[in-house]
Amino acid sequence: MEPVTAILPADLVPYASMILNITALLVFAPLTMMYLTWLERKIIGRMQDRYGPNRVGKFGLLQPIADGIKMLLKEDIVPAGADPVLHFLAPVIVVVTSLLTFAIIPFGDGMLPVDMNLGLFFFLAIGSVHTIPIFMAGWGSHNKFSLIGGLRAVAQIVSYEVPLAVSVLSVMLAAGSLSTLDIVKAQAGAHGLDWFVF
Repeated sequence: MEPVTAILPADLVPYASMILNITALLVFAPLTMMYLTWLERKIIGRMQDRYGPNRVGKFGLLQPIADGIKMLLKEDIVPAGADPVLHFLAPVIVVVTSLLTFAIIPFGDGMLPVDMNLGLFFFLAIGSVHTIPIFMAGWGSHNKFSLIGGLRAVAQIVSYEVPLAVSVLSVMLAAGSLSTLDIVKAQAGAHGLDWFVF
């Protein structure tokens, strides 16, 4: 197989790489979220002695696509007493920050959207931003029960951040770097199974 530089002119290679990275982000991130949700619904269904999603497609595998179409066609209703700006911005910020976490994940050799020296720190920082829109949604509803639910969710996320940071610290120490690319390279041993999870 010819290298990319032999197929494309040298000044177009960065743009082709950028398009490949963006395509990987826009395809991989939603597909991952869709089918992890499907898996969670199947597991919870079995725990509750029911089938879970099984109507659309074989084993319900097309259910996430049907749910996505349904979600896009739903009417956006803002409750009368709610703050319309916060009601709109909260889910937008959640989606944007979720997609930003994929920006530092290497999808393949030379397919890292953004190579940051502090990639792991960026991941933790962006992950902690999720507390803000959740609180915004609870506050913007002008409902005391939604506000209490939002505060409980924020407290839960904050309490999970400490063990997450401690577990990520061991990976950083083993790799000797905060860059996700360096962490992936540090796990590429002789047999390809020198993963830090082992």
